[in-house]
Amino acid sequence: MKSKNTSASALETASLRSCFAIAKVKAKKKCRAFHGGPENNTDVSRDISKAGLGIILCIGAIIGTGGFFLLVGGLIKSGGIASFLSGWIAAFTGI
Repeated sequence: MKSKNTSASALETASLRSCFAIAKVKAKKKCRAFHGGPENNTDVSRDISKAGLGIILCIGAIIGTGGFFLLVGGLIKSGGIASFLSGWIAAFTGI
């Protein structure tokens, strides 16, 4: 007869696998939409991904708009494109 001799790490690994399996099942559960019926069920993880992507895109748009206005302000302050570019090159190279 073989004895079941399992080490502590094997037991921990098995319990971790079952925890991850439970977490996957919970993440894949369907949530019922506000308007009722089973045809309006949506995947929760997909909705969370859409929200995260929307937030990232909005923040990128805000940063891009700010950069554009700073560029326009620099062009106006320097007196034109030529002086702006020469000032930028002087600042970049240190000459």
